[in-house]
Amino acid sequence: MKIAVIGGGAAGLTAAISAARKNAHVTVFEKNDRVGKKILMTGNGKCNLSNTNLSPEFYYSGDRSFVLSALERFGLNETVQFFNSLGLLLTEKRGGIYPHSEQASAVLDALRFEAASLGVSFMLNCNVKEVEPSEKDKGFDVVYDLTDGEKRKKDQSMHFDKVIVTTGGKAAPKTGSDGAGYRIAGELGLKMTKLYPALCGVKCDGDFWKSISGVRAQASLLIECEESGEGFSYGELQITDYGISGIPVFQISRIIAEMLEKGKVTVDIDFFPDVDEGVIFNEFMTRVMFLSGRNYEQFLGGFINKKLALCVLKKLGIKPSETISDDKALIGKLVNALKHFRVTVNGVNSYDQSQTTAGGILLSEITGDFESKTYPGLYFAGEVLDADGVCGGYNLQWAWTGGFIAGEAASTC
Repeated sequence: MKIAVIGGGAAGLTAAISAARKNAHVTVFEKNDRVGKKILMTGNGKCNLSNTNLSPEFYYSGDRSFVLSALERFGLNETVQFFNSLGLLLTEKRGGIYPHSEQASAVLDALRFEAASLGVSFMLNCNVKEVEPSEKDKGFDVVYDLTDGEKRKKDQSMHFDKVIVTTGGKAAPKTGSDGAGYRIAGELGLKMTKLYPALCGVKCDGDFWKSISGVRAQASLLIECEESGEGFSYGELQITDYGISGIPVFQISRIIAEMLEKGKVTVDIDFFPDVDEGVIFNEFMTRVMFLSGRNYEQFLGGFINKKLALCVLKKLGIKPSETISDDKALIGKLVNALKHFRVTVNGVNSYDQSQTTAGGILLSEITGDFESKTYPGLYFAGEVLDADGVCGGYNLQWAWTGGFIAGEAASTC
């Protein structure tokens, strides 16, 4: 059985190993000069490769039941066993599963070494242009351009019995993710959703962002759109010179991207998410008495980051040097501004600054073995499919899951 794996990332390497362990002859086509570039970026270089809570609720997809079924076949336990079989020691931290060394390179090396030991061939610097169902038999012709040194060989072709497409999405294009899998699927007539950048920062209106750039704060975020629902997220917010970032923003960025097509989107930031507004108001009024004679900048300095305090005061038209007042209406406005720091969104960051792609090939186009219903012998796995997870190892788990199932299924005659 000759199998081509197009894309040498997380899903691709897993598929190659899974198929080769079943004695298939596997060739991995990779457009970069080495495999696994994106793996090295995951988890800030520590590679959060799974999570102890693999509920499908942590995935966005048009068919979460498919996601659930796949994770039941190859979930956390199977992933741990798989990497243990590669000689990789894993550890758990706050629900996330990491290599014990906390080095993404250890994960990539384990995958590379296993693939090599199984005789997997690697075609590097190959840009796959087409996957053509063969007119002569049930196989496929993989058409590609090959860069060999300074020479570029165009329209090369190799024939395979089965093909597994694991090209990734469009996020982090510097790692080679250029949306090739969507093009291949589109040319074959497979249906796809609209695509959006996901797990990325959000750009907001306002001329004050540079003045508070770099501030980090525990906060909750409520997203509201004129035309469609709302979303909620909580965690350490990172303020940038263009708007907001950090894990809580990443978790809802794909929702925001979709909402922006339907109407105006605002984010209501609560810088005191664990304290009721009335409690803060009473605390402020008490401290106004204790700190009589202080100015507003000094007063807020004991509550929040100084940069943020000055920004809030400016938004309210209060001079930082002004002496604090016991005016309840004014204190109420101050508390409200801290509990409801409202900003208008004008976009999400591009694929260059996103970690994954939202949307993809409809899961209704493939079987439970990740095989195309239209083209038997053609498989898809990983980010190219319509299933993207939140932060926490969910996207890599989806890659391991689809890659392993597709590789094993493809190697079966």
